[in-house]
Amino acid sequence: MRGTFKTAVVNNSYIIKNHLLLIPAEWMIENKTSEAIKTSIPSIMKFAKQEGTKDFNKPIKKLLPILDIVKNPLPGIYTIPIFTEAFCEMLLDEIKNMEEYLGFTTNEAEDKFRQIPEIVLQNEIKDMYISFMKIVFEKLNPIFQSLWQRDVSGGGIQIANYNPRTIQQTSWHHDFSADITVVVPLNTGNYKGGGTEFFNKGTVQPLPKGHALMFPSFTHMHRGMPVKKGDRYLLVFWLTIDENERKLHRFS
Repeated sequence: MRGTFKTAVVNNSYIIKNHLLLIPAEWMIENKTSEAIKTSIPSIMKFAKQEGTKDFNKPIKKLLPILDIVKNPLPGIYTIPIFTEAFCEMLLDEIKNMEEYLGFTTNEAEDKFRQIPEIVLQNEIKDMYISFMKIVFEKLNPIFQSLWQRDVSGGGIQIANYNPRTIQQTSWHHDFSADITVVVPLNTGNYKGGGTEFFNKGTVQPLPKGHALMFPSFTHMHRGMPVKKGDRYLLVFWLTIDENERKLHRFS
């Protein structure tokens, strides 16, 4: 499913090649996960409407099938298959154009040991950012509600590139600008090394492409493990909870 429009830069604006990435759709999401989300939403809505006055009246896993798909490899750290291989392949094809027309840059405001070559979607490709945030609200928020009884209302999204040429691993850090971090590998198997180490908790080895690594940003200090060969491409969500805006995206 490759887009047919050739990318160009017009008036310093990036025009996307794979136009299907601008239309949030079910083909992007793993079917089993999508179905579990749909089945879980009625219980999430009911609990939200009760505003904390009642408990779930059945074992929570029976009411929230999404919890049967979520894995918990380390304390407070979760993984789930979210994006399809077709989505990952299309996004990787788009990344080739991003590299040609935009290039990866580092954030000079960050400590040099935490600077990762990146393309920040909300700054460079706003249409894609809007598309992916719709996926956050429709697909990821029910997962966050199932795990933490919280959802997000905004945040940043970037494409990151770990490679031996520029940076192999980062220093220990928190993602201070986020409440929930979601990291999705796009090309697992095409590089050597990688993974994420969590301070005093352990290491999560590179997940299959399209699987999301999720954790509360402010409690889980972590670092990227060395990439020994190749390019490790990640889709990274730094998501925020704004109490004044939560009602816009609640399920009540």
